[in-house]
Amino acid sequence: MSMTNTKIVGGRSAEFLNRIVSNQSDKRRAVNEALGRVLSAYLPTAYDDQLMEQIDWLLDSMLLELGEQPGVAAAEGMVRGGRALVVTGEAGAGKSRALAHAFASRSEFEGFGKPGEWCPLLSVVAPSPFTLGALGNEIARKLGYHGRREIQHSKVWPVVRELMAECGIRILHIDEAQHGDEIQSDSMTQEVENTFKRMMQEADWPIWLILSGLPELSRFCQADASMKRRVRVLPFEALTFDDHAGAVRQTMRDLVALCPSVGCAQLQSEEFAHRLLHAATYQFGIVVEYVQDAIAECLTVESGGELGLGHFADVYAIRTGMRNDDNLNPFLANDWTAVPVESALYEDVLDDTGKPTGARKPKGRNTKGMRK
Repeated sequence: MSMTNTKIVGGRSAEFLNRIVSNQSDKRRAVNEALGRVLSAYLPTAYDDQLMEQIDWLLDSMLLELGEQPGVAAAEGMVRGGRALVVTGEAGAGKSRALAHAFASRSEFEGFGKPGEWCPLLSVVAPSPFTLGALGNEIARKLGYHGRREIQHSKVWPVVRELMAECGIRILHIDEAQHGDEIQSDSMTQEVENTFKRMMQEADWPIWLILSGLPELSRFCQADASMKRRVRVLPFEALTFDDHAGAVRQTMRDLVALCPSVGCAQLQSEEFAHRLLHAATYQFGIVVEYVQDAIAECLTVESGGELGLGHFADVYAIRTGMRNDDNLNPFLANDWTAVPVESALYEDVLDDTGKPTGARKPKGRNTKGMRK
């Protein structure tokens, strides 16, 4: 798309959004303002400090490898290549949000996520179905390549390395990087690792990596002795009731406090915290999403009031499609610990032929107008 066409489309999009705003009722506008506060709130966890420490390690290794650490003389032939930080966790653990918050809050990454501003860190989402060529072309597009056709698989990664040097990119973050596990061939898996290894060992412009995805990603380069020592893994573990029930209740109070018209006094029991943890498959990010969506339901349908089990039950029903059987809803069932929420929350990722790839993805969220 040409620069002129881009400006025209951008102008039309802005006009359309202004039409939406001008047609909002006072209630819609008030609800959206409240939801904006809830959805934009970031709730730190113990993993934030650990993540910051590992990013420190990554950045410090860059100074040492490139001979830029003050007070440390650069040794001849010292540059051995970049490092890789691998952040793992089940879907909904909160790792992507934690990384985005870290990138946006650290001064080293000033400009991150701001159109037109330079940042030394580039973040992309791995395509699915995954191929090395598709990933390379996605990175090239992010770096400003606007060719009418995709670059051939055999040529795209030299182009990517050249573009990263030209754009001053030192750190590449690949989210959903476990999509690389969709490749069934051992030789192709090795090619993926070799491609990343070459980027990290590029003599003129080595790259540092941050990979985030499902736990199977922890296998990255573990079979390569020369690379294993350059890789650190930070796992985001699942929550437990014994250790985190109090934190779950505090999370709900913190989010509800952003909406003065909503209360949660009725949902401060240990049983509710346990129901919520079970419904969220003990993943912190999903706990937060349930609370956000329940607040949205309460504000949209009832203009506020006390959060109740019904709001959370409706959120679960629309998210999973389990609308007609209370025994399959962990917020309503008597034997709620037996409800198989994991199979209801996730769906198989299919390949181009419609066959399961072995990977799973969370079902989409849509909480508008759930109560009838």
